[in-house]
Amino acid sequence: MAEETRGRDPEQLLELLWRTRAPGARGPRGSLSVDQVVAEGVRIADEEGIAGVSMRRIAQALGVTTMTLYRYVPGKDDLLDLMFDMALGAPATAEWPDDWRGALRSWAAGQRRVLLDRPWMLDIPVGAPPMGPHSLSWMEAALAALDPTALDEGDTIGVLMIVGGFVLGDTRQELAMSSASARTGLSYEEWGPAYGRMMARAAIDERYPTVAKLARSGVFEAETAPGEDFAFNLEFLLDSVAALIGRREQAAASPPSGG
Repeated sequence: MAEETRGRDPEQLLELLWRTRAPGARGPRGSLSVDQVVAEGVRIADEEGIAGVSMRRIAQALGVTTMTLYRYVPGKDDLLDLMFDMALGAPATAEWPDDWRGALRSWAAGQRRVLLDRPWMLDIPVGAPPMGPHSLSWMEAALAALDPTALDEGDTIGVLMIVGGFVLGDTRQELAMSSASARTGLSYEEWGPAYGRMMARAAIDERYPTVAKLARSGVFEAETAPGEDFAFNLEFLLDSVAALIGRREQAAASPPSGG
């Protein structure tokens, strides 16, 4: 049976994510649950990547027909959203620092660890804002960390989107460079110095003077580990958040201009 393509109902997805949707009447009745179906999908993805996941493959692993699965999960797109939320898990906030910066640093590092452990999650297209219990628990953790600051609600959502986007982009780049090692023979740490040497030879001063100057500076010579790059870039981003908080505090402390 071919995988289904259909219009998606966000309310139905919400019910699936929160397990408030009763199994449909399609297919024979069985003793499965949504959790069993999703967990099997996660297991297959952990072993083979997202390309190995299909409704038919999960049905075979669970010993049922593909038609039976559609009673629990209406289609593969829904399955992938459910798998993402299950694999994400809840953040371990108990040991996070109390200050906003330390909490956001832990939030970003925690998400990075999840994605590095399960890189197939980055292959799932984001088709909706956070709606599942685990996705919302991460959202709550970040917003709660920023809530005591002078940022307003719009600011906090903006910060969450920027930091979250940074984690996704940086982790995706790290995984891509790591997977390229088999083709190039260069590790993540070795790419910087190699790139600097290549640019120093290839960059023509007249055409790309600033690139040439950078390559000659030796800035690429250090073999930096991916975790070090992530930490440096994150602190740069958090400095911007701190500057925004400072501006909001200053505005709140300044008396309104009189007419």
